[in-house]
Amino acid sequence: MKPMWLGLLSIAMAPSLAHAQAIYPIDRATILAGAKFDFKVELPAIVPQSAIKVMINGEDSDKVLGAPLAYVEKEDGGEASSLILRNVAISQPGTYNVEVAAGDKTRKVTWTVYGTPTQKQAKNVIFLLGDGLSVAHRTGARIMSKGNTEGKANGRLAMDDLPAMAFIGTSSTDAISADSANTMSAYMTGQKSAVNALGVYASRARNSLEHPKQETIAETIRRNTGMSIGIVSGAELQDATPAAVVGHTRRRADKAELMADFFAVRPEVLLGGGSAYFLPKSTPGSKRKDDIDYVAKFRDAGYAWRPRRTSLARPPGNPIPASCSASSILPTWTSPSTGSSSRKAPSRNSRTSPGRSR
Repeated sequence: MKPMWLGLLSIAMAPSLAHAQAIYPIDRATILAGAKFDFKVELPAIVPQSAIKVMINGEDSDKVLGAPLAYVEKEDGGEASSLILRNVAISQPGTYNVEVAAGDKTRKVTWTVYGTPTQKQAKNVIFLLGDGLSVAHRTGARIMSKGNTEGKANGRLAMDDLPAMAFIGTSSTDAISADSANTMSAYMTGQKSAVNALGVYASRARNSLEHPKQETIAETIRRNTGMSIGIVSGAELQDATPAAVVGHTRRRADKAELMADFFAVRPEVLLGGGSAYFLPKSTPGSKRKDDIDYVAKFRDAGYAWRPRRTSLARPPGNPIPASCSASSILPTWTSPSTGSSSRKAPSRNSRTSPGRSR
């Protein structure tokens, strides 16, 4: 039997029904200037388009966002309307107040759009995630490796003396507890998300791939710079933590579907498990439910397969493998070129194309 206080907490945490509609990005969202995102308004009932007004900083939303919102009278065939505009961006940093009016009902949210310095601050960035690593784990490591005398550590860990450190909140939008999907998604997009979600806001959409999307840092890099991108993991590449670098789904278990996001960005380095999701269903061991062959698609895009760990040795005349991917038996991809700074992948609004932070 669950404790009474837990039941009360569940009631207290339930979504409020007082608002006329939901707006995505949500209130207090932080958005990178120029980053792509999907703007969506969900109304609680069927509302005529003529009765809906969407304003951003006192102006019609289409003027700020650059295009009119698409109106859906009955979303997913239900008894509620919605407005959506995909793949939009705000270029100017600042505070943006969004107000939606539908008849006598209104809803307001505020976004903060951040800019970046005009002068590049770092040549390269390595994001190393100690999955599950908390302050408690660091304390345990310090005690075990350095010892503790009368309540004081006898030494420090290397990470204790890093030149810059900060605590970052990656909590979920729908629960006190979080998981590796929404927490890694917060790192990769700069925006909060829900448990089990990658690169999206959790809306009422029935299709797990149709929730409002948030551009990831990898997608921003691919669109705006000539920098190379690498994803390396000891797990399946389609697992929540590595997949959050490129992925967009409300359901982290959409591992086969996440392959479209990997292929849309096409990182120069992919090293990890998950070959079963590259292979068409006709191949023994495949976990796909379709005939899409991502081995062939990556090869056609200029990648070469490295089927064993031993084949990761540097090939003659190509000292640095430029593009690689590995499966559960560590096959990898490698390209004959040493980089692809001029290559840019298709935009994220074509998830099924052959081939989106603070």
